[in-house]
Amino acid sequence: MINKYTLSVELKNEVGALERVLGVLRRRAINVDRLTLSKKTEKIYEVIMSVTDQVVEAGSDRVVKELTSLFVVVSAQEIERF
Repeated sequence: MINKYTLSVELKNEVGALERVLGVLRRRAINVDRLTLSKKTEKIYEVIMSVTDQVVEAGSDRVVKELTSLFVVVSAQEIERF
């Protein structure tokens, strides 16, 4: 089963923050179809990602939980499923 969803992740402005988030997705074999990075404040960036999950059956809840456990992530949430 192929799951497609959009994630919104707020990151601290630190070196390697985006790479840490992408590393979580890479370990779970989740493909990023589209990625938009925008500056929210001087210290916070917002990343909107459309992802395709073909391997992991756990779904987006588990991915969001793992992302929020990263110290560079301020918040993470699923904003759309299709």
